[in-house]
Amino acid sequence: MQDRPFAFVCSPFRGDMEANAEKAREYSRRVYEAGYTPLAPHLLFPQFLSEHDPAEREAGIQMGMELLAQCSLLVVCGDDITEGMARE
Repeated sequence: MQDRPFAFVCSPFRGDMEANAEKAREYSRRVYEAGYTPLAPHLLFPQFLSEHDPAEREAGIQMGMELLAQCSLLVVCGDDITEGMARE
């Protein structure tokens, strides 16, 4: 497989987290089909960090920012820009 540049998938997560996670999976698929390796931290970090614990949410955002620094592309998805998305 050829080398694929990393693309950071930025989309809403809070609110209806289940529906937003499904949308993030769809966005990630499109990014993959466009030839990139999608990175969607909001699909990974909530697997072991609590969105309801402010310190853990902040840790997830900070780790996501570290991943963003490794990406060639930022892909902003959805109709609304959330507070977390604005930080990214």
